[in-house]
Amino acid sequence: MCAVTANASWRQRLVNCFLWIDRGLDSSERAVLVIAVLTMATVSIVNVGLRNLTGSSLLFANDLTQALLVIITFMGLGLGARRARHIRVSAIHDLLPPAARKVLLILTSFLTAGLLFALTGWALDYARSAQRSCRILPEAIEVGGLSVPLGAMPQPLGMLLVLVIMTLVGHAIATAPGTGRQIRDRFKGWTRWLVLIISAVGLGLAAWGLWEFATDLIADRSGRCRIMPSTGLPVYLVYLIVPLGLTLGAVQFGLAGLRNLISSDNYLSWHQRDEYLDAEGGESDG
Repeated sequence: MCAVTANASWRQRLVNCFLWIDRGLDSSERAVLVIAVLTMATVSIVNVGLRNLTGSSLLFANDLTQALLVIITFMGLGLGARRARHIRVSAIHDLLPPAARKVLLILTSFLTAGLLFALTGWALDYARSAQRSCRILPEAIEVGGLSVPLGAMPQPLGMLLVLVIMTLVGHAIATAPGTGRQIRDRFKGWTRWLVLIISAVGLGLAAWGLWEFATDLIADRSGRCRIMPSTGLPVYLVYLIVPLGLTLGAVQFGLAGLRNLISSDNYLSWHQRDEYLDAEGGESDG
């Protein structure tokens, strides 16, 4: 995890921990966006083809594309901020000396992070208003004699748990190519194909089991639920993607402000320096 040398300073330890979290979130966000875009494109193409060939459409296409559009929009917020792809008006910034630019970047980064965290709170309130008394998860489960609240878990704590899971899954995705190369180098001939087939079948069964588990939970929901018409998915679950994406964006802007505090150079994000491309394609300070 936050691997550091024994004589590393507290600053280096802190930076390594932030980098470990950031890399995990980056991998998971990119995976979610790739899957969401490919799924939306596939559903749209198939839906148009069926409409022209048979005169009928996929029943779930409208609900699914609406949910995917929300996912792409707000899950891409953190990725865009991480890579400094957000739109900014730099007229005043470009006229300032480097020291004043750093102060301005620190202020704007932390103010933007604060604004996004405020929007996160408002988005959570809106999701709660749409949730009404709808319940999907059980109130609590027993784990090793301990009662772990699920349905009664506060939404901010649930979002934090989702971020932890995204970080761990992101690191698993990032290490998958290396694991594949190890399998390729260790096994030869038919044994390599056997391992690959078993791995693919295992992943497919795990994905199918997770899908069945999710659909069973949604089918067994209780209380008053506002649902999407064709899929039966509770609307508030889609709305919860909004505060999650806003939180990811707020974290990235907060990291940008922190990077400017601890670094001598000016940064637009944790990774991206404040610089422009020159006429020859190189980089020059902005």
